[in-house]
Amino acid sequence: MATTIRKHILVVGLGNYTHPGTRHNVGMMVVDSIAQRFNVPWSEKSSWKAEVATAHTSITTRHRVTPPPSTSGAKKSVHPTTADTVSDTTTGGGMEASTSTSTPTTTAAPVVKKKEPWVTSTLELTITLLKPLQLMNVSGTSVSKAAKDLGIPASDILVIHDDMERDIGKLSFKSEGSANGHNGIKSCVKALGTAHFRRLRVGIGRPPVSDRSPKVVAGFVMGRFKPLEVEKLEELVYHKAGDEIIRVSTAEEKTKTKKA
Repeated sequence: MATTIRKHILVVGLGNYTHPGTRHNVGMMVVDSIAQRFNVPWSEKSSWKAEVATAHTSITTRHRVTPPPSTSGAKKSVHPTTADTVSDTTTGGGMEASTSTSTPTTTAAPVVKKKEPWVTSTLELTITLLKPLQLMNVSGTSVSKAAKDLGIPASDILVIHDDMERDIGKLSFKSEGSANGHNGIKSCVKALGTAHFRRLRVGIGRPPVSDRSPKVVAGFVMGRFKPLEVEKLEELVYHKAGDEIIRVSTAEEKTKTKKA
């Protein structure tokens, strides 16, 4: 027995397209690494004001279907026994009569467990990668246009962005919620009309000083990664991010196939 499920997700890398290699562009750097991994080219989609690449992958699993719990009890068999024989002797007319009756008892028949058949499930996954060509604070319009044209619901959108509250290379998924001050996420929430979409936050470290004034923060996020920081991204983020995006985006479908 085999089943096939198809799913299409939109993975967005936020950043300022005209400032490659900067900390604020780490989202775009991650989707670039995913495109390279799948060996798919980028092309410009003018109606979305974005660059787009499409990758395909399939995930096959083999499992036994979990049967629903039985609502009936164990089958029982009836066996007569003489252990409960009752004798009734009466005297009349010089004759003696004797009658005996047997009361049946029930015993549980042995239950033989039947192994469920193996099921092979294949998940065909299409991944549309998107890099908005607009400024960060208006990039959400590119995301909403692409989602609408592709017919992808917000629940199947994943946005990758920089996170200054985490060490360089640290990854954290978030299923929904506030933008936490990130202008790109604010724009996506506004354009999509909902905050119910997944985010992958990529740690870029913190400014070397405790000052968190807008000028200091802007200078830090718009600064370029140092060579050692780029090495950390390559080691801790690029390959792992792709695997985690696929895992998170397909977890619900894998559960469905096991219950099918």
